[in-house]
Amino acid sequence: MNDREKKLLVLVGIIVFLILNLAAWSLVYSPRKKAAESKEKEYVDKIALAQVQEVELVEIQPQVEWLERNEQKLIKSWQKALADLESLANREAQRRGLTVKQVKPMNAADFEALDLHRARVEIEVSGREQVLFQWLDRLNSPSDLRAVTSLIISPKKDDDTQVDCQVRLEQWFVPETIDPIETTT
Repeated sequence: MNDREKKLLVLVGIIVFLILNLAAWSLVYSPRKKAAESKEKEYVDKIALAQVQEVELVEIQPQVEWLERNEQKLIKSWQKALADLESLANREAQRRGLTVKQVKPMNAADFEALDLHRARVEIEVSGREQVLFQWLDRLNSPSDLRAVTSLIISPKKDDDTQVDCQVRLEQWFVPETIDPIETTT
């Protein structure tokens, strides 16, 4: 083999080597690199989302802890909640010496889409103003999910030391739910 043939053979070898490398680049390396870059972008996006969720969790954590501390026991029905609410209002009024004129149970807000249901009662009392405010303070208890939502106070016509008061008292409660796992076993 002469010198020209050796040079030609080396040149053909180099060209074949370059063509094989180019083919390997476009068929193997480039698709794997693109797949790795897309996976990296996906993981970076997941990390960013997780960091945002962690910040949100830190922000709402005190609210979750408050709810866990103050969540009420389950009450079987709104009728029981209404009866408990009426008896509390009557008992506290009598304990403070207020005269209960009328107790009117109201329809409960019982919506399926809500997690909390509400029992309502309208009660009319009369007595001294200072005692009335103590009674209202006892009834209004956010930690028990109970609030006075409507209040009308008017002086008695025949006695200046007494007032008449009409109060709407509402109690939010967690309804009892039936666990499907328990019913099937």
